[in-house]
Amino acid sequence: MFHLKDNFTFYDPSTKIWRGLPRKSIFNPDQSLGELILQVLERNGAKVVQISADSGVEVTGDEMRLKTIRIAQNLIKMGYGESKSESSDIFTMLVRNGENAAPAAFACFALGIPVSTLDPTFTEDDLSHMLRTVKPKVIFCDNDVLDNLIGACQVADITPKIILMSERVNEYDHLETLLEPTGTEEMFIPVHIADPSNHLAVLLCSSGTTGRSKAVCLSHSICIAHVANFFECHPSDRTLAFSTLYWLSGMFVLLTSTVWGATRVITREPFDADLTLDIIERFRISVPILPSAQALAVVNNAKANSNVLRTVRLPMTGGSAIPITLKESFEKLVPGRFLEIVYGFSEIALGVTFTRKQFYRDGSVGFPAAGTEFKIVDDDGQPLDVGQEGEILVRAEYAFKGYFGNDDATREILDSDGWMHSGDVGRFDEEGYLYIVDRKKDILKCSGYQVSPSEIVYRKKDILKCSGYQVSPSEIESVILTVPGVAACCVAGVPTETFDLATALVVRKDPAAHIPDATEIMQKVEESLAWFKHLKGGVYFADELPLTPSGKVVRRAVRDIVIQLKTNEL
Repeated sequence: MFHLKDNFTFYDPSTKIWRGLPRKSIFNPDQSLGELILQVLERNGAKVVQISADSGVEVTGDEMRLKTIRIAQNLIKMGYGESKSESSDIFTMLVRNGENAAPAAFACFALGIPVSTLDPTFTEDDLSHMLRTVKPKVIFCDNDVLDNLIGACQVADITPKIILMSERVNEYDHLETLLEPTGTEEMFIPVHIADPSNHLAVLLCSSGTTGRSKAVCLSHSICIAHVANFFECHPSDRTLAFSTLYWLSGMFVLLTSTVWGATRVITREPFDADLTLDIIERFRISVPILPSAQALAVVNNAKANSNVLRTVRLPMTGGSAIPITLKESFEKLVPGRFLEIVYGFSEIALGVTFTRKQFYRDGSVGFPAAGTEFKIVDDDGQPLDVGQEGEILVRAEYAFKGYFGNDDATREILDSDGWMHSGDVGRFDEEGYLYIVDRKKDILKCSGYQVSPSEIVYRKKDILKCSGYQVSPSEIESVILTVPGVAACCVAGVPTETFDLATALVVRKDPAAHIPDATEIMQKVEESLAWFKHLKGGVYFADELPLTPSGKVVRRAVRDIVIQLKTNEL
């Protein structure tokens, strides 16, 4: 084992394992999230810990703590939270980032009740799939998705108690009832959890960009151990994320902001570039966390300038391949600031690599985070050396507890030695920097070669097969994004009898201008990439790309769109 120069990576050539710093969490993972959160809120009692950008309502640590305790005590009165069995009660949160979402989640943590989070934009089919898997006893629900939820519960054949978050509806419980005074708030003690490393705290959904979402089981210990390393948070910071608690980014922005005593600025509104810039300016946001598609929309917005973004200290992005143009554009807008790239997984509950201004290489996602280990393996599972491309395997001190109710999927991703198979293809350079080539599933098969849609960076499951070559979509996408006038793009494979036709769906910065056209984009790819990476399926235009609620492109939906567009031409 030796230390690679000038950064925080250690490499063992005998085992071919890369490691980050062996740093322990500053917080004690041998406790419950509820215990930690209530302690922190009490310590920051007079500080504003949450601001609603929609209403302007500010909540102090004392007020958040009081809400948390009242919800917990009133849930106990309703008969929940008294069982010590981690699987007896699961609560689901189907809510946006409203004023009472945080104390409702905190109350569950304080009672040892696992929280399953779903997104309000889910279709009835997506909801019923996850509800059938998790079978929650109670669901906190935004009113505008009630009808959708009722239908999903019927399909899933479950009858949970539904607690509405805003307006009252006669036959349903309401959060206001849980916020009523109990008279014994100061006597409340969080439920003691005997084994926090095995007691579930959160069930997050996997991203669902390539298939059905699965419920990722995270213990109290893994959440506490990793929350300190999610990002460099200061008590003076104001954070902003449009992701709901359904997403790793949304949940861990909540937890990280809270335990570090920062102020979390929230909105129930969906992402919009104009709104983002308005909130950043009005509320003096210092840490915006935006997936790459959202960050691209912000930097391409006409209102973006150094004055609007003057309070930004630590802009963060991730969630997919990060084009160099995004980083360059953001840092040009905010001179002296560094766009931090985060590479992470719901299954690890952590950003597993990080970048720093003084430790950055173009195209890299950084070096291993503290407490993480990496291997690069070939298709036979054999470890590879420096510079060799293969699947990225990650291991952390606290492993996730598997996919809820899906042992087969758990065995597929998590091996007996605790290595998580990411499905990403990448390599380490000689200095210990990690480069993501792409998702293995994203690779296109083009003319016998493997090709990355982002050159034309790649995921295992999205590989395209074009004329016998394997092609990664993100490889092609990175070239398309250099064409003037392109705001966003996604490359998918249109299947033929033998191979895939690499096909681009492009969003223009100005749709009315019709610039660039398909020919210009195809010529740029042809000038930049090998022949088998060319867009033989053509170029199509759309007003927007299909995104998950957290801003990730849903590649399978893009594939369906371009197939339909191509069919319409016939």
